[in-house]
Amino acid sequence: MKFFARNVLIFSVMLVMSACSSDTMDNTGGAIVDPDPPGMGGNGDPVSYSAQIQPIFSASCGGSSCHIPGPRNGVSLENYAAVVASAGSQYLSLVVLPGNAAESPLIDKLGGAPQFGQQMPDGGASLSLAQVQLIATWIDEGAQNN
Repeated sequence: MKFFARNVLIFSVMLVMSACSSDTMDNTGGAIVDPDPPGMGGNGDPVSYSAQIQPIFSASCGGSSCHIPGPRNGVSLENYAAVVASAGSQYLSLVVLPGNAAESPLIDKLGGAPQFGQQMPDGGASLSLAQVQLIATWIDEGAQNN
């Protein structure tokens, strides 16, 4: 019985250790990776609107009949003030709800199956999952003008 209990304990410890190590190791030889790198929110530096979010909007949401330089369907992504003041005509609410990315229409429109209309950017390549997550993190952090 003592032998069985010891083996169960060893197996449990090994199981826990293997689960933890897979989350903190990268695929470049086992180097430890910071699970919360700066600039991604959480305990690291907050996401920067000017350095990280506006460049995504400028590259993906501008052009003919888009959200830069002017509004389309009530949404302008030209600058911080325009973004946080935009009220989407389809959603009848602000498109950015600071502190609540899950309920923000902007995140809904960037996802694969928005509640209204089609996925944005219209006629262009979809944003990467990392870009959408970065925008969501910025919103969850309070959508600061930083």
